[in-house]
Formats: sequence, C-alpha cells, structure tokens
Amino acid sequence: MAEILTVFDRNMNVKGEKERSLVHLDGDWHETFHCWLFEEKGNETYVYFQKRAENKKEFPGLFDITAAGHVEAGESVLSAGVREVKEEIGTTVDEKDLINMGMFQEELISSTLIDREICNVYMLSILEKLEFIIGEEVTDIIKINLRDWERLLDDDCTCINGTSVLNEKKLSLRKDDFVPHEEDYYRFIITQIAKNVEKL
Repeated sequence: MAEILTVFDRNMNVKGEKERSLVHLDGDWHETFHCWLFEEKGNETYVYFQKRAENKKEFPGLFDITAAGHVEAGESVLSAGVREVKEEIGTTVDEKDLINMGMFQEELISSTLIDREICNVYMLSILEKLEFIIGEEVTDIIKINLRDWERLLDDDCTCINGTSVLNEKKLSLRKDDFVPHEEDYYRFIITQIAKNVEKL
C-alpha cells in the first residue's frame, strides 16, 4: 500500500495529503524523523552512520543518518521514529530516551527526486552496547570520531577513519562517501551533539 504523507508549504502550513512518490516528484515539503546515535568513549565522541544498500534508488552505497524515515499522515513524530529505528537498524528505542535536537528544513535534489524535508531531528546517547539487526535497506553501521567528521567538512583533511560496529572492520572515508546533505545540516548535527555531550 502506498505511503501517504501530509504535505506543507515552506511556512509549515498544511496543504493536504499525497502519496510519497508524488511528494518527491512534485517537491512538496513533508515531515521526516532523523535519529543520530552517538557514544562517548573517554574524551572522544563517536557518531554512528548507516550505509545505504546498493539497490536503493537514491544515494546507493553512501553513508547517511543512523536511522531516518518519513512521518506518515496521522502518525506522531516519535511513533514514526521508534518505528523507523526498528525497521532500519533493528534496535528498539524508548521515546523518553530520544533527545530533541530541533527542526531543520532541508532540500536534497538529485536526478530522481526533489526532497524537501521538514526534519524532526533527535539523537540517542549509547550508554550500553546495542544489538543491531540490519534489514534490506542498510548494509553496515559505522562509527566515526565527531571531530574527525568536522575536520572532513572543513576540508582540513581529505580522508578519515571509520569502524564498522557490526564486524569491527576499519574503513577509509572521503566526503563523497556520505549522502550530500546540505553542509549547514551536517554542521547543525555536529553542534547539537557537542552541546549535549557537554550537558551529559
């Protein structure tokens, strides 16, 4: 059955409902849930990324938000979030453990879609080892050092290291290995995680 999404104008006024495929075709604004997992180890902070499956229509094989998805019409943001985390990385999260990072409006345009998202952004601090069970949409989950990621965005380096949390395999990563979200979005994530680490 087709996914039905609520569509908005840029000012967050509801315009109606539409099938997901048409939303991306027409470039309508719609709500999504983004969840970034992070962990602290000593004085270092690590951010988790999923690797998109090679058969994905958009951005196959690239590293992306730990877990993310659409908020369906009539669905609450947190309900959508818990569902998406379970579907994509096989981890059950409690709504009360999700830290609200705020909202970010992002346009992501490729040859196959016009994706205008009202992103409801959350993060989750990993306090104990989690079990990940990936499905068809995800092929790996890696973690990278938060400051290394920032250095890569700043062009202070051309390559950083990552580690798979599924098999501990080491990876060498460049900017073009990541989904090309707006740079302001990535910097927003880095800033918010760093702020919350200071509070914990």
